[in-house]
Amino acid sequence: MQTEIMNAVVSALGTILVALIGFVAKRAAAYLKEKGVSEQINKKKYLVDIAVNAVEQIWQNEEGYKKLEKSKEQALKLLEQNGLTITHTELDSFIEAAVKAMNDGFNSTKKEVE
Repeated sequence: MQTEIMNAVVSALGTILVALIGFVAKRAAAYLKEKGVSEQINKKKYLVDIAVNAVEQIWQNEEGYKKLEKSKEQALKLLEQNGLTITHTELDSFIEAAVKAMNDGFNSTKKEVE
């Protein structure tokens, strides 16, 4: 009787251990995947920021629409060179964020001077 109870306890502990290992492995895989996605997003944003800043420096006297098109061209070129793909929605969002950050920086500097 005592042997049967001991076998049942060992079997239950084995099942719990296997389930726990599976759970931990699944969470670790999800974390690594999430970290990889975040890293990809940060790389894309960084490259789009570079393109937007370059376009602003080179084509500063152009109209906004032309600068937007040049920013898209430059960003797509940089992303392709780095093996990254991007959707049109992502690209538009990153460009808009980069322009806003640039304008915010300009406006805060302007306020300091006044």
